[in-house]
Amino acid sequence: METYNDHKGMDSEPYRFISSPDNDKIRFIKRLGHKKYRDQQGKFLIEGINLVRAALSKALTMEMVLIADDFDYSEIAETLSGNVDYHRIYLVPRYLYEKISDAENGSGIIAVVNKSSYSLDTLESMLRSHHGCVGNILVLDRLQDPGNIGTMIRTAVAAGYSIVATIKGTADIYSPKVLRASAGMIFDISVVELADTDEFKNMVSMLDKKIVVTDPRKGVPYYKCSLARDVALVIGNEGNGISEEILESSDIRVNIPMQGEVESLNAAVCASLLMYEAMRIDE
Repeated sequence: METYNDHKGMDSEPYRFISSPDNDKIRFIKRLGHKKYRDQQGKFLIEGINLVRAALSKALTMEMVLIADDFDYSEIAETLSGNVDYHRIYLVPRYLYEKISDAENGSGIIAVVNKSSYSLDTLESMLRSHHGCVGNILVLDRLQDPGNIGTMIRTAVAAGYSIVATIKGTADIYSPKVLRASAGMIFDISVVELADTDEFKNMVSMLDKKIVVTDPRKGVPYYKCSLARDVALVIGNEGNGISEEILESSDIRVNIPMQGEVESLNAAVCASLLMYEAMRIDE
C-alpha cells in the first residue's frame, strides 16, 4: 500500500508512504539482496547516509530511495532533492525498514542504484571515460571475503589505481558487505567484470599492462621490483591463491619477506603493501 502523508521534501512535495511488506517496491528491494537478481536487473543496494552521499556526489542514477519514518535525513535532504525526483523517494515505518535492511540496526536510508561496471566488450567506453589513459589495475581472482574485497577497493583508490577487475568466482563486488567495507570508494574506481582468465589476459593485452603475481617460492622481494606504473596486480583466493593459468602468464613474480613463524599475511594486507608501491617517488 502507498499513501501520501505530511512528510515533505525540500521542494514541499509529499513523499509517498509505504506501509505494506507486500508492496511491489519492498519485494523488489528484498530481491536485490541476492546476487543473481542484482545481475539480472543491473542494480544494487546501498545503505547509510555516507554511501548515499558518495553515490550522489558521483551523479549515479538512483532508481528509488527508502527512508525509515524515524530517520533524521535533514543533513542530506537538500542533496536528495537536487538529485532524485521526489516521486522516487518513499517513507516506510521502522519495523518494515528493518525487514529489508542488511545491517544490524539499519541506519534508516536505502537507495537502489544502477550498476556502472564494464565488461571486456565495453572497455572502449571505459577508455573514453579515462581519456585513453588507464593507470594500475587491481585484479581479484576468486576472492571470497567481502571485508577483504572492500578494504582492497578502498586502498586501491588511495594508492591511485584506476580499475578493479573481478574474475568470475569472486564474491559479488556489489554486495552490501563489500560496499560498506569500501567506505564508498567503490564509486571512485572503474569496475570491470570478467568472465574468465582468457578475458583477463585479453584485457591486460588491450591495456598494455604487466601481470604481477605473488609467489612465495619463486618471487623476488617486492621492493626490488618496479610496481609503480602500468601493472595489473593479481590477488588470489584466500585459500587457494592465484590460479595456475594466471601464474604462468605473469610478467613479474614477487614475494613479501616475513620473519618469525609467520607463514602468510591477510590478502588485504598483502594487496595494500603491493599497491602502495605506486606511491613510491622515483629517485
